Amino acid sequence: MTGAVAIVMASTVLLPSLAGATTSNAYEPMPNFIGMGHASVFSEMYSAQLYYKTLGPGANTASWTRVVGEIPAAGTMIHPFSTVILYVTTAPAPVATAPTAVKVDAVTRQVAAPPTAAKRTATTKVVVSGSTGALRVGVATWYSYIPGQCATWYLPMGTRIRVEDLSNGRVISCVVTDREAARGRHVVDLSETQFAQLAPLGVGVVPVRVTW
Repeated sequence: MTGAVAIVMASTVLLPSLAGATTSNAYEPMPNFIGMGHASVFSEMYSAQLYYKTLGPGANTASWTRVVGEIPAAGTMIHPFSTVILYVTTAPAPVATAPTAVKVDAVTRQVAAPPTAAKRTATTKVVVSGSTGALRVGVATWYSYIPGQCATWYLPMGTRIRVEDLSNGRVISCVVTDREAARGRHVVDLSETQFAQLAPLGVGVVPVRVTW
């Protein structure tokens, strides 16, 4: 009898506090880890009963500073004890600037103020180094896709493009490897990782200039 009691007591001590939830079949929404550092990610993962794998600069080490993308996207219903993927970076968080209103497709959003730039005359020709000089201006969105790759409806596969956020001047580049259904002013669908380098994923849509 004493041996049985000892075994039960030992099992109680060794089991983590989350073990009681292993029989649950309930799905929970994926938390938003964008912008979090090591300590915050660990705390939230423990609370949400999730495991994670890191990809990107500093992955699997203590050198990454914050999360810039996640799969599945925040809000997706997932089962406890699932393994999710976090895209991380060693770059410091961008410094916030005073907000200004930018109108995108009849919807006004609060975004970071663009950097001061010299005025150009109507005859000024803008040349992007290494590009053909062709461009489109419209809006960009994001979806869960391969970092460094993107989708358009008008460019050949394999085209490397430069995407500039017109609201804050930030720039990323990616390679077209997919097709998007939307047309018109919808000029590019970015991966979560590249969109997060331009603006928070929660913004959803940003005004951009695409050059190639």
